[in-house]
Amino acid sequence: MMEVKQASGTRGPVGTMAPVARALAVATAALLAPALALAQAAPTASVPAASVPTASAGIDIAAATSTRALGSGNAPVTVEEYASYSCPHCAHFEESMLPRLKADFINPGQVRFVFHDTPTNRVGYLAHMATRCLPVASYNDARSLLFSTQSQWLGAKDPEAGLKEMMGMAGLPGPAYDACVASKPLQDYVATSSQEATEAKIEVTPTLIIRKGGKEVDRVAGPNDYDKLAAALIKAGAKAPKK
Repeated sequence: MMEVKQASGTRGPVGTMAPVARALAVATAALLAPALALAQAAPTASVPAASVPTASAGIDIAAATSTRALGSGNAPVTVEEYASYSCPHCAHFEESMLPRLKADFINPGQVRFVFHDTPTNRVGYLAHMATRCLPVASYNDARSLLFSTQSQWLGAKDPEAGLKEMMGMAGLPGPAYDACVASKPLQDYVATSSQEATEAKIEVTPTLIIRKGGKEVDRVAGPNDYDKLAAALIKAGAKAPKK
């Protein structure tokens, strides 16, 4: 059994990052190919053109595909994050910068932080689906767990097996995990999310799009300077944190 070891905090800042458009296409093909073993092992439902099914193989699809976000819906500024669970730079942001954002802007009601699924490889696709199959209230804890233990499950001899075991620790047992990643509606949802990232011209992960009144006012690709990010949020309309 995998022993959970939290990251030591020694990840470096964002460095060289590959463009994600091609990686998204490759990951989509790898996951949705007819040869996908898990999909062959369990029946899946198709997505009607006019509606999203409410359940698939016991999965509440409406809940699984609902928005994942932190902060108030009434916040004056919205930050949309495009990140991948298999991206080391995304893990660095999650561990070193997101806690400060929570304390300075999200918790005080100045920023709403919205997560977008932007997997760049097959195991990342599986991770994004798996976290969405947990109860919504458990999503943030599972997200933090996958990022903080990324080197363990992603660096395992079999990363997919490592991910499955880690998700078991997060509260998604093996049979539920298998049904989750074999869900055609959920596969389609993550694939659509990836396509939306491409259409938004997301070139690196993580990328933050800053919006005011629904309009993009700035974007930060590969954030690695918290003070600059905070300044951009204040410029967009968020109140500066109290000293």
